[in-house]
This record gives sequence, structure tokens and C-alpha cells, in this order.
Amino acid sequence: METVIGHIARWSTAKQIDIDPATPGRYRFADDNVLTIVREHNGNDRIYRWRRVHEAAVRGDVWRTTFTAVERPDAPGWLWSEIETIDGNRPDPSSPFACMSVPRVLRDLLGKLTCYDGKTQMTAEPQWVARHQLPDLMDYLADDSRLGAVYLASQGTRDIDSFVAWATQVTWHLTGLGSVFLLDNTMNREFNEMVGTGHAVPSGTVRTFLPRVELDDPRDPQRHKILGIGRITESSPRRLAGMLGLIERTRGAGAALPAEAVDLDRDLLAREDGPTIIQPTGLRSVTVAEAVMASRPNEHHGDTADVRVLREELDRLRAELTRERTQRAAILDHVKALTQEINTLRAGDDIDTSPRQRLSVS
Repeated sequence: METVIGHIARWSTAKQIDIDPATPGRYRFADDNVLTIVREHNGNDRIYRWRRVHEAAVRGDVWRTTFTAVERPDAPGWLWSEIETIDGNRPDPSSPFACMSVPRVLRDLLGKLTCYDGKTQMTAEPQWVARHQLPDLMDYLADDSRLGAVYLASQGTRDIDSFVAWATQVTWHLTGLGSVFLLDNTMNREFNEMVGTGHAVPSGTVRTFLPRVELDDPRDPQRHKILGIGRITESSPRRLAGMLGLIERTRGAGAALPAEAVDLDRDLLAREDGPTIIQPTGLRSVTVAEAVMASRPNEHHGDTADVRVLREELDRLRAELTRERTQRAAILDHVKALTQEINTLRAGDDIDTSPRQRLSVS
């Protein structure tokens, strides 16, 4: 747990969030951001959540950022990260900016922690497959407890260095969502011999294997799509990365979360409306009078300042400020009403099916 909190501390500091992530509480910022930190025990289990909500987010903004971790003394724990945006129109899948990027903190955590999706180890970088690992790879593919996809990338005609660089770029947005394995040409042939033609990975391509691969089912190969040579040749790695990232996020957003995660999430969300214990601000407050004086020419700053002009300008600024506060309050009330309505609808569902871009690790 300390590893998770330590990495979030460095990441949040880089984001200029000056709140200790190890200190539980609810913090409201002047820019309509609310940060909730939970750190507690449930029996012998340790529970941690860092959740930032931008209440006044508009289209394209990051709306909510959530990291949840559970640590157990005698059983595997789990880590779940989730980034939610205020979505506008559905982005073009071929756009290099079609999906939310994986936060740096998640890449760093995958480099420090040993994480699994079902039986499959998840890493921040693609993993090479050696001959002795082929039986394990077959187990990963057949695993029905796996949530994310397994991606197998074939070397084809590329040399080793260029293949690794290309595969890393193309799968950049899959970190935390799926597991990426690299097949050199020898392992590619041996893998294809093991699985047969229906589930084979053509040379130089990338194949997506969804959970619960069934080699004996003649209909099963249709579920596992191939990124073919034609698309690879005509598209840049960045464009392919955006396409794969959006596809996996769309699939993950519609997938059922583990019941344990759903229950814990519902419990923590129900307690989010608690009192705000602090209102930090990163900037010194400036009064309206100071703002007016700062905006006037130097000749108005002395004893000869035109008091009447200053008062008129001060009244105008106060009126504008009042209007803006009224509009802002109305917007926030509307956002809160919608949030309450969403939470009410969620409470009636067994599974949260809201359209999100999930970045999750088990």
C-alpha cells in the first residue's frame, strides 16, 4: 500500500496538487475540484482511495480520476484506476488522440508491483515469449477470469530493435487494460502449430485474444480480431495506438466489474458527500480593490487618484462578480442534481454500466 501511496504522492505533486495523499479527508479547491482520500481498515484488509472530481468540467475535460487499492495479508489484493472524461461526440477511432492516455503513475506502479489480470502478469512494457513459456501462454488465453485482452504481436520482417520500438508505440495506450506479448518468428511458428490455423497469428500482425479462448470451438476465432498487414502498412504507429486504445477502452467500459469492486465502490461513493474539512488554495487572495488599483495607470495610485472613477469601476466589477457567482452557483446546483440522479440510478443496479474509459489492473 505504501508503494501505491508513494507513487500517487509524486504524481499528484507533478500535477501541482499540494495535498498529502496519505492523509484522509475531503478537500475542496477554489477551481471546483474536490479531492477525497480514504485510508482505512476492514478487518485485516487495508483500503485506500484517491479520487478527484472536477464538478464544473466541460466537454473534453477530465471529470473524475480515481485510484482504489485493497491490500490483504493472506490473499492477493487489487488495484483499480479509472479516468472519466466529459465526452462530446464519439472520436474518430483513427485519430491519434482518440482515447485518454494512461496516467504515468499507473505505468510506474506496474513497474514496481507484481500485478495479474487473472493468471496473466501485467507489465508496463511488452513481454517476449520464450519457448518454455508457450504452455503458460496457452493458459493465459483460456483463462475465463481474465478481464482484459491478450495481444500477441508477431515480428514479421522487422529486426528485433525496430520491432520492439514499433510494438511499444502501437500498444502504448493498452497499459493496464491488457497484456502484450511479443513473438519472434520462431515462437510465432511454434505458437501457430499449437493453436491451429483458426487461432494463428499471421506473420507481422497483431492479434487480440479476448478472455476464454476455446480452441475446439470453430466459431471462436471470429471473436479474436487481427490487425492486418494492410492496416499496419498504411497507418502510423501513433494512429494504430489510438485505434487500439479506443477499442479496448470501449470494450472495457461495457464489461462487468468484479462484484467485490462494485460493492466497495458503491460503499465509498455513498460516503463521498461528507463534510469538506479544508479549502486549500494555491494562490494568494486578491481583493476587488487591489485588482482595480492594479489595473489603473500609475497616476491614479497616489493621493490624486480620481476617487469617483475608482468607485464606479469598483461597482462595475462587483456587479460582474455577483452575476458570475450567481451563474456559477446555478451550474453547480445543476451538476449536483444530475450527480444525485445518477447515484440514485446506480444504487438500483447490480453493476455500474456508465460509459467510462476504464484503466484497470487486478
